[in-house]
Amino acid sequence: IMTLNNQNILSIDYGERYVGFALKKSNTNIGIPLKIIDQKNSNLINELDQIINIYNIDLIVIGYPIGLNSQLNRMTSVVDEFINSLNYKIPIEKVDERFTSNIISNKSSERNDDLSALEILESYIKKK
Repeated sequence: IMTLNNQNILSIDYGERYVGFALKKSNTNIGIPLKIIDQKNSNLINELDQIINIYNIDLIVIGYPIGLNSQLNRMTSVVDEFINSLNYKIPIEKVDERFTSNIISNKSSERNDDLSALEILESYIKKK
């Protein structure tokens, strides 16, 4: 039986240009930031295929942008399109990311999409 503990979970913070990834390996309950992909320089699906194969991913969780008033917005449809474009036989869970991205302060110009993905992953783990 698959429990949260024995799953390899990939978390995705999807942006139109930058995509952050975080990972929870089986037998740990701790996620780690994995990488950030700049879609201008990389093929996202190729990268995703590699990550899924290397880490033997059992579940994908993806940050789902819902407006603070629970309205769907333009980014919601962008994320839906991305999810619908995926052809993996892996379950995909959407995680309400309203309360995650704000936690990380953006003091530097450094990208922190991988940390956002980690926040999404941690909020998913907490809920389960």
